[in-house]
Amino acid sequence: MRLAWLIVVSGFVAPGLAQRAEPWPAPADVHLEFNTEDGQRVFHLGEMVPVTAVYRADVAGKYFRVDDGRKLVGGQPFFVSCSSAAGEVDPPRPNDDFDRFEEILAAPCDGTGSSGGASGVSTTEHSLDSSGLLMMWKLNEFARFRTMGTYTCIASAADVTTVPPEKGLRQALLLTSNPVALTIVDDPQWSHRAAVTYTESYERLCRSDDVVEHHYHECFNLAERIRYLDTRESLAAEVRMLDGNNHGCCGFWQAIATSSYPDDALRLMTSRIADADVEVAPWVLESLAVWDMKLETPGAFDDEAVAADYHHEAVEKLAKYVRLLGGSLGKKNADVMDGNVKTYLHFDQQEYCEGRPLIPAAEQSVVVPVGPS
Repeated sequence: MRLAWLIVVSGFVAPGLAQRAEPWPAPADVHLEFNTEDGQRVFHLGEMVPVTAVYRADVAGKYFRVDDGRKLVGGQPFFVSCSSAAGEVDPPRPNDDFDRFEEILAAPCDGTGSSGGASGVSTTEHSLDSSGLLMMWKLNEFARFRTMGTYTCIASAADVTTVPPEKGLRQALLLTSNPVALTIVDDPQWSHRAAVTYTESYERLCRSDDVVEHHYHECFNLAERIRYLDTRESLAAEVRMLDGNNHGCCGFWQAIATSSYPDDALRLMTSRIADADVEVAPWVLESLAVWDMKLETPGAFDDEAVAADYHHEAVEKLAKYVRLLGGSLGKKNADVMDGNVKTYLHFDQQEYCEGRPLIPAAEQSVVVPVGPS
């Protein structure tokens, strides 16, 4: 009882334990059945690949699937891994360099950042039986195929437990699915036609303020298909459709941030933020500075690198993009002017351990003689 009290508070597993522990192998009477939607087995590079996962138990009421598997000891979310004769397929590249960049900016101050967990968030649970619990995913969220070939994909999840919801300590069980073989073909003409078709449809249906009311699901589907293409052509379309005004249902920022063509993404976005119709938020400028530094000085983001050694470079990178926005204010449209001015002035008190503003007051006063309305 004392051990349980130490690791369980109000029915939630201590996060540290859940991260350190390993899931247990699932017994033979609970299953994870994996397949592509409609059983399709041949897809193009960059094509959306809908997949299904069915959780099934031979005995009703014995097993529970927890939507937030992190609440279980050893819990892990649903995941799909794919491999071929050439090796494992990399998942889409995460854009996880922000924390390191913030650490570099704050290094002379010995600053540290922290983030709080979402404690108390409700979790949905499902009792499993032989009829099965159907879940639907996009394989593109887990695997980014680079070349044509035959691939074998297997799903896994440690989000099932035998312990009812009202109990305290709950151990995750690791489920592994059946393998699914896919054939990926490379057809540049298909990729081009898809990019043109999806982009034209998105431009027609999804570029107005009433998208949420009238075309939300259709626009979301189109945006996904454009993002998954991951070609230079689709990247250019994503940058063009990103205006910062929240028009449309589906932002393209994540696709741009994780593009397979980071040099092109940085070049296109650097040009885009200066356009008259774009409203730029502070985090956009910070993102560009991160990408720029990541491309030019990748060693700064290594775990063993000394953050202070790269501080001045990080500050200069950020100032570069703030100045770029400032230089474009004179041609911004009236409907986005106020937001852009606020973003520029956001950095007027940011010193980043330099003892002076990122952009000197005299320089700011020339760019923005009068504050935003």
